[in-house]
Amino acid sequence: MFDVQNITSDGKQKQRLVLQDGTQVDIEMEYLPLQSGWVFNLIRYQDFEIRGLKICVSPNLLYQYKNVIPFGIAVTSRTGFEPTQQQDFSSNEVKMYILTQEELQIYEDYLSNG
Repeated sequence: MFDVQNITSDGKQKQRLVLQDGTQVDIEMEYLPLQSGWVFNLIRYQDFEIRGLKICVSPNLLYQYKNVIPFGIAVTSRTGFEPTQQQDFSSNEVKMYILTQEELQIYEDYLSNG
């Protein structure tokens, strides 16, 4: 798991993240003030794309794609509240992490064992 760095309070952001195996993930995020929240306008991994995914506190926002992509995205909050403010990531109130395949398997095992 690694912390996604350099998320600022800018309303629109792009980042290219490098996974452990050297492959890349492009993300585009946007803060929507009328909805008081952040969304992924784009998550691109090779030929796979996700658009319009609301960013919320989750152990793996991409769980439903576990058989398609080799990573996940976890979002945590110090208070447990959703990221509703434009500065939530830049203030470290909310953190975003990229999960490895091994971590995805640990989470899957946890869910399977109830």
